[in-house]
Amino acid sequence: MAIHTVRRAFSSIPQESVLQFARDMLQIHVIFHLVRIAVSIALLPLDNTILLASYAVGYVPGDLSESSSHERRRQKILRDEHFRPKTVLVTGVNTPHGLAVARGWYYAGHRVIGANVTEGAIAPGEGMSKTLAAFYHVPKTKYSARLLDIIQKEKVEIWIPCANEASALDDASAKQVIESRTHCKCITLDATLAETFSNQDTFDQYLMEKRLPVVEKHQVLSRDAIHRILHRSPSKVYQMRRPTPTPGDDQVVVLPKRTLSMTYSEVSQIQISKERPWILQQQTRLGRFVAEIMVICGHVKAIKIYPGDKQSDWGRSRLDRGLARATHALMERFALQGGPRLSGHLRLHLTVDEEFSDNVLRYTIHIEGCEQGAAAAKFLLEDKPDSLVTEYLGVLTPHINGVSGEVPRMDLASLDAEISTPPPENFSLCQVVRSCDVRRVLPALYPAIEQIDRSLDEGSRLLLFWKNWRFSAIDPLPWWWHTHIYQPLKEMEMIINSTHGKPT
Repeated sequence: MAIHTVRRAFSSIPQESVLQFARDMLQIHVIFHLVRIAVSIALLPLDNTILLASYAVGYVPGDLSESSSHERRRQKILRDEHFRPKTVLVTGVNTPHGLAVARGWYYAGHRVIGANVTEGAIAPGEGMSKTLAAFYHVPKTKYSARLLDIIQKEKVEIWIPCANEASALDDASAKQVIESRTHCKCITLDATLAETFSNQDTFDQYLMEKRLPVVEKHQVLSRDAIHRILHRSPSKVYQMRRPTPTPGDDQVVVLPKRTLSMTYSEVSQIQISKERPWILQQQTRLGRFVAEIMVICGHVKAIKIYPGDKQSDWGRSRLDRGLARATHALMERFALQGGPRLSGHLRLHLTVDEEFSDNVLRYTIHIEGCEQGAAAAKFLLEDKPDSLVTEYLGVLTPHINGVSGEVPRMDLASLDAEISTPPPENFSLCQVVRSCDVRRVLPALYPAIEQIDRSLDEGSRLLLFWKNWRFSAIDPLPWWWHTHIYQPLKEMEMIINSTHGKPT
């Protein structure tokens, strides 16, 4: 009945009105594309001056400029007769962290090959970076095969995947092919671990098998099951909710209560059965934290720790430093349990709780979830990519007898660098619209809002060039090429495709 009603409602709309609306939306898209092209042309004289000035400063003698100091350092490294440069492939140089990693390897004296998981004949801005010895397009449909061809052709020794277009499972499948046919080492998880970490249930099971602290989560089918869990862990606090809450049944119960009788009274009122189960999950009382880590052969080589709610005063107290020290030790335990096969970038979500035992208050850290890939650790990779090169090279060291079962001693001098506050998120009009649920009220305007959001982002990159991640005083061409060559050509391509009815 409802379907027929909707059909009648749409059929009552005149066809001419629908066609006119479609034409209007098409004109709006074309106008946005033309405005971007016009802004790029208008800024060309100014950006040409900035480009030439950046190159001119690079020729300043001595260490007066950032460019000359980086080049002098690279040349000094290359003159060292004991230095052996490596060939490194970085996929996803069209991301801020990918380009940062590529530049870090180049100024450490190594040969860098760049690639994007895209198709097209137009060279992108990052492909013009002087830090790249060669650049390739890698089609998503031939991901593993194309990577293997590049690695064999360029004699690549280390592959660092940073592409957002490829999933962790895509990278794991490519790693299996590459490491079975070449001597190249891949900074990504193998297929088994990638699949295990990508599913919350299998990841929790992995943590329990490795005896690592995991956030407790139980599906309870009876009141007796609730009491057994509460009696087994009297110092913990739990939240109870439905597995799939509905608008009329979204109750959340916190257990235990202040007294035992209040707890029994609360539980007795809960409607629970096999047909209507509840989820009993451990509650955090000190907040959630995030640890971005780079693991090489079962050891944490780099780490950044920050609160999940972006507290501004994080890291100033002794308690914060103690939590950071305990988090680092837990991440080392986590990496050691993976063994030599564990290499990659991870973001671990943690919860900090307080437990009472023998009249002593202890703070405990539990692992709640995991994200894989360089994008998950982009804050870590963008911070100081040149300092990570030596750590990456550890993947080439043979590990005949595996890794040591002991957690290495922590360098307290580097603890301040591990305690971090991530940069604030950029303003997004689309996010504001979604939070206000405007789409239900004005669905016709939603595509235009997306275009406005994209235009604001592009406009900020055009005008505030020093904040553009492609811009660097020592490597300015990627920013200039993307702004005045690559992006205008892509805009023209979108106009042509939209006028011919092709998807953009």
